[in-house]
Amino acid sequence: MLDTPRLLSALNDASRRVIGDSVGYASDEEAIRATLSLLETRYVHGREVFDKWTQRLDAYLVEIEERLRLAEIAPDLSTAIDRLRATIAAADPEEKAELDSAERRLLKQWGLLSEKLNGDERIAQAERDRLAIELTRAELQRTDERMGKGVLSDESASSDISPERLKAYLADRFDDATIKVTEFRRLPGGYGKETTLFSVMGNKFSGDYVMRRDRDTPTIDNDCHRIENETPVIEAAYAAGFPAPEAIWCDTEHALLPGGNFLIMRRAAGTTGGDVFGASGQVSDDLTRLLATSVGALHSLPQMRELGTISTGIRPDLWDMSLKEVTSSYIRSFRDLYLEEMDEPTPAVLGLYGYLLNNVPDPEGQPVLLHGDVGFHNFIVDDGELTAVVDWEFAHIGDPADDLGYIANTVGASLDWSKFMQYYREAGGRDVDPERLRFFRIWGHLRNLSASQLSSNAYEVGRLDDIKVAHVGHSMTPMFLTAIQSVFDRP
Repeated sequence: MLDTPRLLSALNDASRRVIGDSVGYASDEEAIRATLSLLETRYVHGREVFDKWTQRLDAYLVEIEERLRLAEIAPDLSTAIDRLRATIAAADPEEKAELDSAERRLLKQWGLLSEKLNGDERIAQAERDRLAIELTRAELQRTDERMGKGVLSDESASSDISPERLKAYLADRFDDATIKVTEFRRLPGGYGKETTLFSVMGNKFSGDYVMRRDRDTPTIDNDCHRIENETPVIEAAYAAGFPAPEAIWCDTEHALLPGGNFLIMRRAAGTTGGDVFGASGQVSDDLTRLLATSVGALHSLPQMRELGTISTGIRPDLWDMSLKEVTSSYIRSFRDLYLEEMDEPTPAVLGLYGYLLNNVPDPEGQPVLLHGDVGFHNFIVDDGELTAVVDWEFAHIGDPADDLGYIANTVGASLDWSKFMQYYREAGGRDVDPERLRFFRIWGHLRNLSASQLSSNAYEVGRLDDIKVAHVGHSMTPMFLTAIQSVFDRP
């Protein structure tokens, strides 16, 4: 279940990133920032703020009783102070409702006493003036704390990357004080990793680049979800002549950029042709050919045994398995991860794993390197030419039909499938029968369903605090289940 205090903290962090600190008076942005700060303070730091306030109040009550000699000049006020101090000592709220009740009770008791102190002529006017100033100052401090001042994390404690932090990191890495960050843009999407485009100018380092960065902790920890596992796959594909990005360096020690490890790549020219849900429009014959020949070329690459063991999905023994064995191994590894990590595994997901593992196709052929997330959302196209295939975090060894089933899910409705397969075969790929394709279409949706639920689970069990992953297992589950149902309904 979603944890309300942590959810509020994640929402507040997201609002600071999106809205920033420069907000207009009485604007919607101001209302959002202030309300989230107030709620986070109350739900996450309420007891801390309450204790600070009551400790200060108790010390102040002792001070003014002695300073004003109330036991001598106003015994009734001295007695009232003793009663208030006793109320403070007895206050030990554990639940939020108890804390709210205790705070209301203390505020009313202290407020009525403050009124008497400031209006009692037994106390010298100069002392009453001083009391009024002290009460105003104390209330200002209490209000600031209730709005989060001093208890909510500030930017210096966050692991967010800013242009200023990136500049400092690059200047240190290249020992070049002339480096300037001239463009900085964090891309939306990416539940597993963060992607930032940036451009720099300097004497020792210049150009246009992409930073692909892990979260502090992976949403799911298999395949190539850690950047140090993704990097060698990208480098191997690039070295084999496939249009993978050009990796410049992978950094796992980066004190000036706290947070997840990252890979810096040279930015390829062009833009993506769609998103994870499909192409941005009807796919032309030229783009159909581009997609098909690129995937065919990938599946025709020689086996990359030099990769060694990177993950459960990339290891030496998989190259020698049959396609049925390698597919069974991969799906079972996902099933085991799901069952091990999910706090609330769902019957539908486990039932579908049982179905698939009992119906794995057994075609002829050898395992190949798969991208695992093929679609126009990961194709960079410039003037009709493919310049890079990006985001290799789902890369694994397996049946080529695995990638094809995924393509059928993401862009299949937008292209002429018969022509796609014709171009795929011409590029070296082998034909796939409808039942085998149907199997991998179901698997593609189930894998994404599992990944989305595991992402939310990572938030719910406290491993991650990012608001982007808190909801996906809930909001996207109906979409993937509906997609799976449609494959069953229209084989």
